[in-house]
Amino acid sequence: MDETDYSTITTILIFLITFLLAYSNTRRQKRVPPGPALFPIIGNLPSLATEDTLGRLKELRKKYGDVFGLYTGSKLLVFLNGYDVIHDALIKKGSKFMFRALPSFDQEEDIHTKGLIFTKGTKWKEGRSFTLAVLQEICYNDKGFVEHLVDYEVNDLTETILKFDEPFDIERYLNSSVQNVIFQVVYGHRFDLNDEGLHWFQKFVRTSSEEFLKREVILNCLPFLQNLPGDLLRIQKTRDSFATAKEFLTNFIEDLKKQSRNTQRTTYVECYLDSIAANESRGIESTFDEEDLKIAAYHLGVAGFETTAVTIRWILLHLIRNPHIQDKLNAEVETVLGKEPPSIEDRKRMPYMQAVMLEGLRISHVVPLSMPHTVEQDTLFRGYLIPENCTVLPVLSTALKDPDVWKDPEEFIPERFLNAEGNDVIVPKEFIPFSLGPRSCLGETLATIEIFLFLTGLVQKLRFLPEKEGVVPDQKGKLATTLNPSSFKMKVEKR
Repeated sequence: MDETDYSTITTILIFLITFLLAYSNTRRQKRVPPGPALFPIIGNLPSLATEDTLGRLKELRKKYGDVFGLYTGSKLLVFLNGYDVIHDALIKKGSKFMFRALPSFDQEEDIHTKGLIFTKGTKWKEGRSFTLAVLQEICYNDKGFVEHLVDYEVNDLTETILKFDEPFDIERYLNSSVQNVIFQVVYGHRFDLNDEGLHWFQKFVRTSSEEFLKREVILNCLPFLQNLPGDLLRIQKTRDSFATAKEFLTNFIEDLKKQSRNTQRTTYVECYLDSIAANESRGIESTFDEEDLKIAAYHLGVAGFETTAVTIRWILLHLIRNPHIQDKLNAEVETVLGKEPPSIEDRKRMPYMQAVMLEGLRISHVVPLSMPHTVEQDTLFRGYLIPENCTVLPVLSTALKDPDVWKDPEEFIPERFLNAEGNDVIVPKEFIPFSLGPRSCLGETLATIEIFLFLTGLVQKLRFLPEKEGVVPDQKGKLATTLNPSSFKMKVEKR
């Protein structure tokens, strides 16, 4: 064989190998949910290359059905749309879909192996049951505890924002107020609304979540990048930042450990430490330890503030856009409460406030895509193969804005949650802002209590107005890990 023949054969082999690799990278796995044609290496990323992610998912649903799949690189994402499909997966097949998808990059930190969100089996069951019991003991059985915390924060927030002579953005101050409530429940610690350490922590939570999503997409397409020298994907920087955040919060745990206390426990950390001590003294084997406590407390502190704060900000936006609703809401508050601060029990006497809350949770769907689920083994669902360890994303907004359930779903209409007389609250089964099944949000009760108390207290004290008369804030949101309103300013007047 001469050199020319050898070169020709080599060229043909390279072409065939390249063709086969490209072909294999553009074929969908058999029987998986349908979706667009794949591009080599990047999969279906062009289908997600849009600022309006939810709008694009809506288009894909129309074309491919209630269960469809997209590949980011080689990783399959399965999207579940509509109440019936989501209910079938998370309730009827809840034991199959109850697991959490883990990240693509090597995670040395224990945030994905401890705590409340990503754990499974006995560890997850014990942690969830314990946390629900502690929240019940601290927040619900101790009458007045949460009311006292929120009332103080509402007063402080009111005093702070009334000092502004010009229109302002309430986000920073509202976030800190809501964060203070959950931090006091978890750590027994409160920050000043202008505390720079708290603002650093809040910024870390948001930026690290956004960087995590971007890094996941890149590694699904080019997994070898995490093994290259240097920190191209800022993985080590993320680990260092998380270590700093964990140390920031661990200081509050150490402070509690040093304090002498009576039998009354007022924080999650105290209850957890007592549980560790009780298990050790009785020789009971348990998944509880101080490292797990650090992550569990972190999960509660993070998950317990952002979604609640964003929901309240969305509702304030809609009240500014709809002053007649704000006036009707204030009239109910004045009739029922006068100048007295609200309590949890007042919800029963305030159906319109409840309706405004529910409509805010529905229309703004702060978490439109549920936390990622997965299955631990190949699973048949609605005629499709859901491969093990793929990512399953219930699109909760498809239930919350289903036009067959909610008339004019893009309109803010609190009355849709009331009976004809307006004195009784009606909640359709399709109302699932906190998801469904074993992995539904364990902070749902506390979140709804906080939203009610904050919103009632703020409307009781303040009138919220647009930055400029006749110019209302845009109701379009920006989707990252949560759906946030676009930045907007407001004015307030003391009632």
